[in-house]
Amino acid sequence: TSYPSIVGEMLASGFAVVGFSWICSPACTELEVVVMDWLAKFLKLPAHFRHASEGPGGGVIQGSASEAVLVAVLAAREQAVASYRESHPELSESEVRGRLVAYSSDQSNSCIEKAGVLAAMPIRLLPAGEDFVLRGDTLREAIGEDVAAGRIPVICVATLGTTGTCAYDDIESLSAVCEEYKVWLHVDAAYAGGAFALDECSDLRKGLDRVDSLNFNLHKFMLVNFDCSAMWLRDANKVVDSFNVDRIYLKHKHEGQSQIPDFRHWQIPLGRRFRALKVWITFRTLGAEGLRNHVRKHIELAKQFEQLVLKDSRFELVAPRALGLVCFRPKGDNEITTQLLQRL
Repeated sequence: TSYPSIVGEMLASGFAVVGFSWICSPACTELEVVVMDWLAKFLKLPAHFRHASEGPGGGVIQGSASEAVLVAVLAAREQAVASYRESHPELSESEVRGRLVAYSSDQSNSCIEKAGVLAAMPIRLLPAGEDFVLRGDTLREAIGEDVAAGRIPVICVATLGTTGTCAYDDIESLSAVCEEYKVWLHVDAAYAGGAFALDECSDLRKGLDRVDSLNFNLHKFMLVNFDCSAMWLRDANKVVDSFNVDRIYLKHKHEGQSQIPDFRHWQIPLGRRFRALKVWITFRTLGAEGLRNHVRKHIELAKQFEQLVLKDSRFELVAPRALGLVCFRPKGDNEITTQLLQRL
């Protein structure tokens, strides 16, 4: 973390904002709109993810990647149910919901499987290749099986930077399959998303112009303290329509104004913390170049460690080094690795 982020956290706690709508705290909402667009530019994301763009896209700060993934899964589920019932009026809502299915890699984070449990929708964990990467042909085969069995494909959650080895799923081939079957594609880039800001890592951004939503944790690579997970949506209306619950005490005269979202519609809880403040102070203090240098420092340290491992005949690499992650183990039985881990 960093002292600017801690200062921002302390100030936000002191202000005691519960900014679920614009009128609760205009600064809370409007600063979040600003910093999410800053971040989108910093990470060189497609323009349609910015609030300032002409379309319905935009960004929001969630508490964690788990929340961001769950929001995507729930929104995709509700969109699929509404769409399928419209084209198949003979089916009841419960019949439609009983047929839903989602997809991810067997290398994906546990929060994705948990999102399926919370959404009451089975998530098929598809086998990644020997390089730990999930590709479109595997997804296509799984969707074909499910469609033939009468099930309804809803969402695929891909990962850029898996927890185990920092592997990158093939977003371009996955997006082609998702577009063909009208399946929502979400990208969990909780760790690796910070590298989007580096020109030398531009390959990681391939295919992001075709995804429906993505998330990145600032508390992993951006010197912002927990909790702070950025989420972008290509069409925020799909989430708002899925989560919209209006009561008289939530209404205000500025509802629906251009570029003034009520972020309560974009998340699970009603109230929300002023997380944008610590992001803004961190960016203003350290600067974009300072943050890029921080990411590069992590990568250089990993390269140094990788060389140390390669020079030591007692150890071997399990997967290619990726960003700041080096996966290694002592040669021999797994028991030796377990012993080393316990000693460390």
